[in-house]
Amino acid sequence: MQTITTTFEDGVLKPAQPLNLPAHAEVHLTIELLPAAPLTVGNLNAFLRSLPALGDDAAAFAQAAMTAAATTPCRD
Repeated sequence: MQTITTTFEDGVLKPAQPLNLPAHAEVHLTIELLPAAPLTVGNLNAFLRSLPALGDDAAAFAQAAMTAAATTPCRD
């Protein structure tokens, strides 16, 4: 039996490390939602560095900011 951490992204569970399973292996899966990581200064700085320069295209900047925010862990 293995316990692994995965990320659910684009409708797919993505393991944090390679799985030692043969091709087409069927497994029994139990899902436990992990608590969200707290927002830290490091996470906030990484988010701010990931934002593109505003430039002349405010709409593209706003979309890029929303995309970056959606991928940055924080608590509600």
